[in-house]
Amino acid sequence: MEFLTLARNVGILHRQTQAYITAVSSPMGISFSECILLMNIYGNEGINQEKLSTLLFIDKAATTRSIQSLEKKGVIRRVTGREDKRAKKLFVTGKGREYQAYIFKCLEAWEKVTTEGMDEAVKDQVFKGLQMMAEQSMRTDLSECSEFKEEGHKDAIEPEVE
Repeated sequence: MEFLTLARNVGILHRQTQAYITAVSSPMGISFSECILLMNIYGNEGINQEKLSTLLFIDKAATTRSIQSLEKKGVIRRVTGREDKRAKKLFVTGKGREYQAYIFKCLEAWEKVTTEGMDEAVKDQVFKGLQMMAEQSMRTDLSECSEFKEEGHKDAIEPEVE
């Protein structure tokens, strides 16, 4: 039952964080998804769309739609790679740079709100634990987990870690 509590709390934190990022990014005219992509382009200028999708564990088509929208809004630009003409490298424009300090200030404020009362050691342990859990989940093959077994819990399928 501990995992149910964890799942509930992670779900709440995710939904509240999404609502917060949506609220702070809407004055800039960008969506939650676009903001997440933009935040990750800031630290990875020159990354291509495929690598960005992999980094964030997001569907390539969804990434493409958000990237196209950010480009139309003048926040990022795509540059065709010299060696691979199909790979478009992503760069932040001047307009996108104007948003960076605001976005990071808002993220710092949200971190402060969500970690209030935690000392640095606890915050560090929580962040490292969540990082490990995320990495483990990304290496897990979930294809067999979609089979329901009526016989009961003895036939529950455990995912395999690759």
